[in-house]
Amino acid sequence: MDLLAQYSDSEGEDVKQKKDASTFAGAAPKAASRKPIAGVDLALLPAVDAAPEVDTLGMSVVAQWAYNTADKRILTNPSIAALSKPLQGPVPEGKVNLEQSFNNHKMGRVEKANMSKFSFDEQYHTFHNFGYAANPCKSFDQRSETLVSTEAAPQFGRGMFDKSKNKRQRIEGPDTAATGKSHPESAKWGGFIDGEVVRKQLEVEVKAREEEVARQAEEEKAVEGEERETKERITSIFHGGKETDYAGRSWIENKANVTKDVDDKQCFLPKKWVHTWSGHTMGVQKIRWFPKTAHLLLSAGMDGKVMIWDYHNQRKCLRTYMGHDQAVRDIAFTNDGRRFYSVSYDKNIQYWDTETGQVISTFTNKKTPFCVSVHPDPSQQNVIITGCSNKKAVQWDANTCTIVQEYDEHMGAVNTVTICEDGKRILTSADDKKIYLWEFGIPVVVKHIAEPTMHSVPQIVLSPDEKYIIGQSMDNKIISYEAFGRFKFQGRKTFKGHLNAGYAITPGWSADGRWVMSGDADGKLWFWDWAKCKNYRVLKAHDGVCSGCLWHPLQTSRVVTCGWDGAIKLWD
Repeated sequence: MDLLAQYSDSEGEDVKQKKDASTFAGAAPKAASRKPIAGVDLALLPAVDAAPEVDTLGMSVVAQWAYNTADKRILTNPSIAALSKPLQGPVPEGKVNLEQSFNNHKMGRVEKANMSKFSFDEQYHTFHNFGYAANPCKSFDQRSETLVSTEAAPQFGRGMFDKSKNKRQRIEGPDTAATGKSHPESAKWGGFIDGEVVRKQLEVEVKAREEEVARQAEEEKAVEGEERETKERITSIFHGGKETDYAGRSWIENKANVTKDVDDKQCFLPKKWVHTWSGHTMGVQKIRWFPKTAHLLLSAGMDGKVMIWDYHNQRKCLRTYMGHDQAVRDIAFTNDGRRFYSVSYDKNIQYWDTETGQVISTFTNKKTPFCVSVHPDPSQQNVIITGCSNKKAVQWDANTCTIVQEYDEHMGAVNTVTICEDGKRILTSADDKKIYLWEFGIPVVVKHIAEPTMHSVPQIVLSPDEKYIIGQSMDNKIISYEAFGRFKFQGRKTFKGHLNAGYAITPGWSADGRWVMSGDADGKLWFWDWAKCKNYRVLKAHDGVCSGCLWHPLQTSRVVTCGWDGAIKLWD
């Protein structure tokens, strides 16, 4: 302020006004000694007043009086009792009380409030889309900070920029569910599901329930007087005339004396199509010969049935086993052929009696089994190993239906289990493109067979002399390994030419081990020479995928194939 007091305009330096000391009454002595500044109002300069004037307007108002609620200004500091005190005085005509004369709305008094358009739209859309909004009242308790809609459940935390779950829905036409085609009325957009729509849905459900009750009543009437069906499920049907012949021999016994000529003669490639077994309504996944004699042929179909066929005589289906609810993936005979195992996509493993068709036992680990192998030891025919979808090879005891051991090292579903070296070693392959070698009963991997160039091997077959194994690789090749010792890879024994990628096609060996055969995705049957790895013959076998092939162990030039067309064909 000293600088401001010393500042002077050059034009006003000559202009000097003298004032009396009384003009600066009440000012500080230093400020009073200053010269006045030309052109500056004295009111802008600091003035010190020890006793400022006090406005006494309203001091005369009696504090005990009631205050008008419509007043915009209160000139005193009233007590809460005075503010809440009711008005007193004559009630105007047509009014109930004095407060009513100050109301401008039937529900009370409405006061104007300033709110931005964005804030109003935000609360409006939040309330209608998500069922809640901020309380617009000036004063409310802590529990009433938000207003909640009574029509829908509030979605707290969601805002106007979030998508609403309550979208408008199409009204389904009468024939939408039945035919899949949209009705003209279904193109109209309706609002949310209202009471009318719910009522129509209830009427449809009630009508359907009434029809169901009426149908059940008719079925009950139809079976009145008839014998009650047995609670046991019919699991097998015998298609022959008698299960025993005149001499009392069972139908599964071999009555044809076929001499084994493999030892004397070498196997020859088949040339023509001889016979077709037809009975499966869907594709055939697996076929197995009856052990040693091969006078019966067992087939597993995708229709959930297992059928056994006569190889000699009339070549018809002798018995159908119907224990599974879904497609059967693999089957395996015991050593004597009196019993066999089947695994299915219904996650069940069933132990069958071949002659009577009865299910001896059913067990499962709640995982889909892809393959089954029986221990070769005649005294351990109750021990089986299954490859499952839970990346484990599971060893079972069929007598007690319990899990004995789990071989858990694979990183994908186990596709094959091959028992080698008279039951001492186990070879498993899985979707993780690896082949593991195990000691039987010990869940520790002995050898890892894994290369960066390897593909998944969904099927592995052991040679007749049990010295080699061949596997169907998913890069359209058949690869081979030794089946003993160090299980060395046979790089020169690779068979190419067929198309098998994407299908678990089972390859096969000839009875003398000279030929290797396999089906392919085009339904062809390929034959290679084991020694030269050269393709010698290709036959068009099936309309769809040729999924499996077997060489007859006694007759040197007989081959049986199965495919996804549901047919089983004999070639000679």
